[in-house]
Amino acid sequence: MTRQNYESMTEKELREYVRRNPNDENAFQHYLSIIRSRPGVLCSTDEEFDAELQKRINQQQ
Repeated sequence: MTRQNYESMTEKELREYVRRNPNDENAFQHYLSIIRSRPGVLCSTDEEFDAELQKRINQQQ
């Protein structure tokens, strides 16, 4: 999948894609950039991203 396709996805679609394709580094980095752009959210490591992603997934269930 190309970066352009990532940018056309909704955040929810991209999150699901990242969950289903954990080895797609480009998708992961694009999703991480979305999360980092939010005020008050700072993820500087993969572990912080994983924790933040899990927290958000749990909130939506």
